[in-house]
Amino acid sequence: MNIIISEIENKDNKRQQISFSETIEEFNTQVPVVANFDVSITGQIIRIRGNIHAEVNLVCDVCLKEFTKIFDIEVDEAYTKGCLNDSYSKELELKEDGFIEDLNGKNEIDITDFVYQCVILNVPNKLVCDINCKGDENINKYIKKEIPDPRLEIFKTIKIEKDK
Repeated sequence: MNIIISEIENKDNKRQQISFSETIEEFNTQVPVVANFDVSITGQIIRIRGNIHAEVNLVCDVCLKEFTKIFDIEVDEAYTKGCLNDSYSKELELKEDGFIEDLNGKNEIDITDFVYQCVILNVPNKLVCDINCKGDENINKYIKKEIPDPRLEIFKTIKIEKDK
């Protein structure tokens, strides 16, 4: 699914509501990703605001069991039709509204790819099925137990007296 920029520009208010409901193969689930966007154009800037609801099947890093994580993501992205490279110097102060993707003259935005990127960027680095996950017994027997450093044994004999 694509957003055609020229179609939005031809509308009187230069706005379009977009509903997205597709299954994304990479998420390994049969449940479609649902998203609603408000796309608006002001001058050279195309702004996409809305929310995404996705269920993604992941594998726990601790117990290696598959689990489903639900994402509800608020989106506020900006694109520009023109080229940004010419208008900025080599050094630029980054501000909140400074993250704008350059379309380099393209007339459309791939919504499926946009939704995929938004969800993937919200997947945590460490995947855990449950906050209390201790792992699987079959896996834990292969994990090397921590061996204390013998040089630190001396600290076990230190006695601390409390000041009176």
